[in-house]
Amino acid sequence: MARAKRTDRTEARRRYRAETSLATAETESEAGTGTGTAGAATKGAKPTAAPQPQRPSITGAFRGAMRPLDLRGDLRAAPRVLSHWGVLAAMGVAILSSIVFVASTNELAKSIDWSAADPYAGKQLGTVSNISYLAFSLFVSPPPAAGGFLIGFTSKRASWLGGLAFGIVATACYIAVLQTPAGSLLTGGQPVTAAVVNAAAISPVGAALFASVAAWYRRFLELANPNRNRNQQAPQKKPQGRGDMKPARR
Repeated sequence: MARAKRTDRTEARRRYRAETSLATAETESEAGTGTGTAGAATKGAKPTAAPQPQRPSITGAFRGAMRPLDLRGDLRAAPRVLSHWGVLAAMGVAILSSIVFVASTNELAKSIDWSAADPYAGKQLGTVSNISYLAFSLFVSPPPAAGGFLIGFTSKRASWLGGLAFGIVATACYIAVLQTPAGSLLTGGQPVTAAVVNAAAISPVGAALFASVAAWYRRFLELANPNRNRNQQAPQKKPQGRGDMKPARR
């Protein structure tokens, strides 16, 4: 009777150990499956790229490129506007082209007889005179469009003010050239009074207008293609060379 009891107890302990081992194995299996799924999901997940700004319509870009005139703010920012490199470059080209034009064409202008039927017969401008005359026409002759466009495309604020200041300098250069013999080439030997009045009336306002239009067009291009600056500013990954590879540990 005692032997039968011991056998029953041994059999009960064996069944208990078997059931405990089976439950532990199932728990570990479920935990391993969950970890593997989470790891796979983590590995499979890719970082989402930042959404690119949507391109507005042409009409929206046209209206968005317009800026209301902030006269007080622009006047307060005048020192920064007038010292901008675009404004200084336009003024420098106007002054330099005027000096070179006068120096290279004064002797030729003195030799021209404006009372002749063909004053330019046998007269020809040299290479330096042609180049200086081209720069003078773009940056000094009214309206000085090239300088206005340069200021408008480079200035970030109050481009009209920079264009106005440049127009005043261009007017002064033009009037100064008219007082020299080379100035007769610009007026065809006629009195300079009308040319002076024309330059004073057109150059400052025209330069400010050209600068404003150029600034508006620059903003319009930025709004019409907002991803252009984004692509240019995106950092480029440096390729990993052989020298950058770390030796594997043994």
